[in-house]
Amino acid sequence: MKEQTVEIARFEQIAILLAGDIVQGVYQEGEKISGRSTLAGKYNISPETVRKALALLQAKEVVTVVPNSGTIILSRQAAREFIDSFQEHSTLGALEKRLQQLTKERNRINAEIERVVRDIVSYKAGMLKNMQNAEEITLGPASPLNGYSLQETRLRSITGATVIAVRHQKRWYVSPDAELVLTAGDILLAVGTKKALGQLRKLAAGS
Repeated sequence: MKEQTVEIARFEQIAILLAGDIVQGVYQEGEKISGRSTLAGKYNISPETVRKALALLQAKEVVTVVPNSGTIILSRQAAREFIDSFQEHSTLGALEKRLQQLTKERNRINAEIERVVRDIVSYKAGMLKNMQNAEEITLGPASPLNGYSLQETRLRSITGATVIAVRHQKRWYVSPDAELVLTAGDILLAVGTKKALGQLRKLAAGS
């Protein structure tokens, strides 16, 4: 799974960069750093973005902004704590974003499950309805169907009856594969009109 990331505002990125410089000793506690215009040029951003970044750091007591004077570094420890707390916030945001994605995926899967369940219920209801009118027909040793697959026999085209299951070698096959080869003794579970079933019985018997 790819690591999730959370987008942060540009001024927040600048605040993290400044705090990082303070932690690394680029700026010392008590030092007055350049004005907004100079910082804007250094980071290639607008003075307004710098103002927001400094305001954020000031709220965390990392710096203090003195009007018409400059920005003074207050605490390296506060800068470190700011970075740590922001990383924790980003991680939490990533987890929340992942949770939203998983919830959305779960809802999609649940909807798909409900659709499949409805289809299964509908299919089984149709099978039961057909089976109520179904007839079991056993293939005799003289049946011309022996040795041929269901597809080759073309039973539906020839008789009009539909084979919905086959008992082959002591095992029932519901909706049997078209390649299933019929042999004497197989039982065909078929549905259709009386005429269609009568024709199928004749073929099964070999008469």
